[in-house]
Amino acid sequence: MEDDDQTVLENNKNSNTVAAIVRTTIIITLVFWIASLWGINIPFASQLPNTMFDVMVTLSLGYLAWNFLSKLINKKLAEDMPDKDKNEGKDNELGGGVVAGRSTTVLPMVKKFIGTVLIVVVVLTILSSIGVEIAPLLAGAGVIGLAIGFGAQKLVTDILSGFFFLLDDAFRVGEYIEAGGITGSVEAITLRNVKLRHHRGMLQLVPFGELGSVTNYMRGGMVIKFNIQLPYDTDIDKVRKVIKKVGKAMLKDEEFKDDFIKPLKSQGVREVGDSVMTFRVKFTAHPGKQFVIKREAFRRITEALAAKGIHYAHRKVIVDMPDELKSLMGGKENGNKDIDTSYTETALKIGAAAAVDGIIRREETKKAEE
Repeated sequence: MEDDDQTVLENNKNSNTVAAIVRTTIIITLVFWIASLWGINIPFASQLPNTMFDVMVTLSLGYLAWNFLSKLINKKLAEDMPDKDKNEGKDNELGGGVVAGRSTTVLPMVKKFIGTVLIVVVVLTILSSIGVEIAPLLAGAGVIGLAIGFGAQKLVTDILSGFFFLLDDAFRVGEYIEAGGITGSVEAITLRNVKLRHHRGMLQLVPFGELGSVTNYMRGGMVIKFNIQLPYDTDIDKVRKVIKKVGKAMLKDEEFKDDFIKPLKSQGVREVGDSVMTFRVKFTAHPGKQFVIKREAFRRITEALAAKGIHYAHRKVIVDMPDELKSLMGGKENGNKDIDTSYTETALKIGAAAAVDGIIRREETKKAEE
């Protein structure tokens, strides 16, 4: 409804503009006609009726052509425009909204280009009708264009790069991309720049010439893999069945079923570490929905494992004590106070060594995961 109202307002504005031009033309014609009745000689007055007729025909044809093409483009845009009511609340966590069709991305620029060309053609035709030589104007425009081409090579590069990006359908309005070291959702596309809205809210203007290679996160599915770490004595088949059951339950959930491309499933044991057994879980989701699904999968898997008596593993450091320390410990338990100092020093050394070993192993595991 809002788009229809906007179209009506635009058409009314165009009609008022044309009416104003027609009134101005009629008034100028009457002024020249009254002046001729009073015997006032005005240059070009004899050619005025023919000139005004040519101008009126040119303006009318230009308006009709623009009105026809504008309505055609607006109709196509309305057909491809996503339904706001239907897609309300479907913004993804990457910061992008509903992805628009290719027509919605390209046609606004085509409309601006056609409007500019029509204005130039109409103005040149009117100037020719009133007796102005347009050949020097065209030659001068060619020279100016050549000078601009040499002086503004960066601008030309940006425009041509943008043309080929749109021709290749590299991205559309609403898609989340990474290009030129910058990430964001495509908010708008101009002749020279693409406007990217970062997921933290910043608006970034990137010239097409600086985009380079483009990574589009909205084409195809997002394959997500994550690990869960369980104790050594965990029943592997039981874990696999629990994860499979959770995946089936999420596919039946109205909130998540449409966001899956491939269901949640277990990929078995990924590795056996020093104190844990690592299981790999995998699913494929529509772009932007993977974060919500991953959080919910973690929650449901944790609850389902806990219901089966399976809990996440805690890292352990096993210390093999020498016999003399064991004897010290035995003496301390028997109440021998003379060995307290020796016992404490040895225990502190072993505890420090175990702590350092634990830190080193955590760092190694972190680097391996990265």
